[in-house]
Amino acid sequence: MKKRINLLKANKRFVDREIIFLKIKNSLITLFFLLLLINITFYIFLLQQSQKIVLISNQKKELLDFFIQNKEADVKFAYFRNKEKQLNDILKEDVNFYPYYELLKGSLDNFAVGAKLHAVTIDKTKATNFTISFENYDNLISFLRFAESDDFLHNFNQLSLINFSKNDTQISKNDYRLNFKGLFINLN
Repeated sequence: MKKRINLLKANKRFVDREIIFLKIKNSLITLFFLLLLINITFYIFLLQQSQKIVLISNQKKELLDFFIQNKEADVKFAYFRNKEKQLNDILKEDVNFYPYYELLKGSLDNFAVGAKLHAVTIDKTKATNFTISFENYDNLISFLRFAESDDFLHNFNQLSLINFSKNDTQISKNDYRLNFKGLFINLN
């Protein structure tokens, strides 16, 4: 008996396997190029990000060097900012004492002979307490006439005599004091 090899039948089985291997090969090549493209894209993206990071790091270093070099100026600015805030707070609460004091002192100097301003307090609402002292009784009486006149009262919205006292400070000298309470007119 003769043995024969059927090459056509065996070839068909290998052709099926060869098509599967070709599909796997094509898929692997496609996958390789796809992964290569993704890898290149990520590499370009990371390269751009690293350039941005380097640029930002350089800017940060420059700014830190600038701040270190100008640290003393920054401290001075903070000091002056604090002083400005304190000054603004003081100005908000300021009484503006001097013009009202000068108004009162000027009135006394011009019209009240022998009157001495002994004590003055003025708050921010322009309410005032002041004490006027006199060395003799005649000067006291002449001031009381002046205090009732419009020349003196036009400086105040209201004014009232709170206290009258006589102090014997020295043996031969009398000291008369008048204590007033009132509200100055607004000078603005």
